[in-house]
Amino acid sequence: MSQPRTTPDAADLPAIAALQAMDEVAWTKLQDLYFRRVYFFVKRWVDNHQTAEDLTQDVFVGAVKGIARFDQAFTLDQFVFGIAKNRVIDHFRKHKLPLIPAKGDPDSSKSAIWIENLAAEASEPPPRELVTQEDARRRRKVLGDILRTFVGELWDAGEFQKLMVLEYLFVLGGRNKDAAVRFGIPDEKHVAGIKFRAIEKLRGLARQSDPNHSLFLGLWEPGAR
Repeated sequence: MSQPRTTPDAADLPAIAALQAMDEVAWTKLQDLYFRRVYFFVKRWVDNHQTAEDLTQDVFVGAVKGIARFDQAFTLDQFVFGIAKNRVIDHFRKHKLPLIPAKGDPDSSKSAIWIENLAAEASEPPPRELVTQEDARRRRKVLGDILRTFVGELWDAGEFQKLMVLEYLFVLGGRNKDAAVRFGIPDEKHVAGIKFRAIEKLRGLARQSDPNHSLFLGLWEPGAR
């Protein structure tokens, strides 16, 4: 059985006319459909996550600048990934880095200039499983950074009881009522307040760490707190 692909259906794509009219909804839809695919494409050549994400964002800036000249002879995939290819080439040239075959390319003896001749339509979307694995890896890293920041702030503030309460609630799965008894807190509502404020703080840190809305999709859904 073939692997499911990440290519969006033609019916899901925003209209070129809407993009050329700078319709905000159309551009948001384009980024939602393409961000992870473009990121994964760039990441094949650029190891650093932040650099790959910056280049990916630059692809969409380039798309905004170039959409007025969109050639109907090409598909939206070719347009977006053509810009992505050029951004990768520009990055290597700017930093005077050797152009190397993509990860997993068995023909490592190809000329370093091979990427120059890579057709835009050759940007075969990665299997969904690989995109999911990359998303999970990025989420783990970001969540680790968020937790270190949160715990560090409480530690520096001397809020050691809060740390113990949160460990009991989140790590050990304890109940608010039991936490109040265990840590000598008179009212379990106070424990609920500690838990609520911690969740809100973590949500805020997660949003700050996900400016492209590509990691924690649930935080950006309509009605999400």
